[in-house]
Formats: sequence, structure tokens, C-alpha cells
Amino acid sequence: MVRPSLRVAKTRMIRTPSRTKIKRISKRTKKPHCSQCGAILHGVAFGPQNRVRKMSRSEHLPTRIHAGYMCSRCLKSSIRTKVRTSI
Repeated sequence: MVRPSLRVAKTRMIRTPSRTKIKRISKRTKKPHCSQCGAILHGVAFGPQNRVRKMSRSEHLPTRIHAGYMCSRCLKSSIRTKVRTSI
């Protein structure tokens, strides 16, 4: 038997009048967060992986640098500090 931490699909027993069925429960994904401040990233798709995978790249990520990794506020501050240190 596989360790519970390594099991992929969660199942739950459901009793019906005719028999007991096994229902698979899909995992819920969390909203993406900024790597620096921890704020929720807007414009980034989240949800079941099969739904997100079917979207085109432009639908589930903004088209700018560090999209899906940093929020716009932290990105602005990091660009400012890089420019100021390079001068």
C-alpha cells in the first residue's frame, strides 16, 4: 500500500440504496501568490489542472516579464532598484 502522503486521487465511499460506490474527489488548487510579498496574483488562471491546461498561454498568464511569479507592485520596485544600482 502506498503511503497516504503519496496517494494521488482521494476517494470517498458513498452509500446508495443499491450499493456502495467509490467517488473520486479532485484536488483543489490554491490561488497563485507573489513570491516576495505573498499577495494574490490577479489575471493568472487557477482551478482544476485539466481546465487550466486547455487554455491558451495568453488566457492564463499576463504577457509581461515575471508574469505568474511576482505582482506588479513588487516588479516595479525590483526594476527600480536594478536600474538605480546599475547607474
